[in-house]
Amino acid sequence: MNWRSYQKKHLRAFGRKTKNSYRGYMLISIIILISVFFYFVVKGYHYSKQKTQIKQATKENNITGTAVIPPEQNQFTTTISSAENINLPDNDVTRWIKYIMNIYRVRYGAVVAIDIKTCKPIAIVSRGEDFSAFKSYPAASLIKLVTASAAIELNHISPYALFYYDSRNASQSIRALTNGYYDGRKKITFSMALAKSNNPVFGKLALYKIGSTNLQSYFDRFYFNKSLGPSFIQESKAYVDDNSVDIAQTGAGLNPDTTLSPFHAALIAQAIGNRGQMCVPYEGFGSSRQFTQQIISPETAKELIDMMRLTITKGTSRRAFFNRRGRYILANISVAGKTGSIHGYDPEGDYEWFVGVAPVHDPQIAVAALVVNGKKWTIKGSYLGAQTFLAYFFPDAVKKFLHK
Repeated sequence: MNWRSYQKKHLRAFGRKTKNSYRGYMLISIIILISVFFYFVVKGYHYSKQKTQIKQATKENNITGTAVIPPEQNQFTTTISSAENINLPDNDVTRWIKYIMNIYRVRYGAVVAIDIKTCKPIAIVSRGEDFSAFKSYPAASLIKLVTASAAIELNHISPYALFYYDSRNASQSIRALTNGYYDGRKKITFSMALAKSNNPVFGKLALYKIGSTNLQSYFDRFYFNKSLGPSFIQESKAYVDDNSVDIAQTGAGLNPDTTLSPFHAALIAQAIGNRGQMCVPYEGFGSSRQFTQQIISPETAKELIDMMRLTITKGTSRRAFFNRRGRYILANISVAGKTGSIHGYDPEGDYEWFVGVAPVHDPQIAVAALVVNGKKWTIKGSYLGAQTFLAYFFPDAVKKFLHK
């Protein structure tokens, strides 16, 4: 066989193999595309009807104009009987929260909404066996609000002050939390560190600038380790040991022994929205008189609100308040908030916190939301918070789904 014959023979063989290979690749690609198509069709059909209702209620594509702010809070006086003979609100806000929890199959969750001016409860919802808005759970990064307050008042740290760090925002390593105050190649402003819930920044801030004594003092100011008034509200716990690791972890919200109830979290948000005045001892369940305590200065409260706005627009809550097209779902109502995330064991799961106030220019409502997700995630606390604001400021948007 000469060279030309050999070449033609093998070229033809190569051509046949290549053609067969292309056919195989095409067949595999078609099978994959069909499988993906049917997966999304089946998955989408399961929730399509209910989630479409939520999207319609939030008016993701056409919510414009001015929100309806309820002029009188006595519309929330419809009550239901509850444990400890306490009257809890029963209104459209409460019903919408339950509706959202049912749709997304929230196993454990709690939402507390309080009128910032009158301290009256707007909504108190708990879901899950032995899970309550009045019990304390790991506080996570909500503690950063206490640390930030101490830093602003004691160290006069500006929201625009630069901090340096090396690791990720969510890093929990001891080295990242305790290395030198000015060590690090990355830099971030104080405001953005709060918005992104930057653990290394707040760990080093607590360790090198605030210290254990001052941090414990601010926990006491925020009514940790104290009674909030009613005996059925469990005390929130926060103790700072005098060692560098514990100071850094506690200041960053990584200490699992630091606990907070959703009701107390709502009162912290209420105090920030009320120029630093917290409704304690709490008498909002029926009493017409409510005392307040100045826990931080009005100037500090204002700075915190300005910093917390970034959590919504650029930080850890952005996805809950903006739709897929990047449009804000609450129209002209600006929100200031803070999130937290930690793994806990009673019940076991990932604890997803959110606290917030709105509107920013004149806060009227404070919201705290907590969701405990198991292996199968549902939603975060920030999503529940966003839906609570929606039901409060845009009652007509949700009413048609609740009164069918």
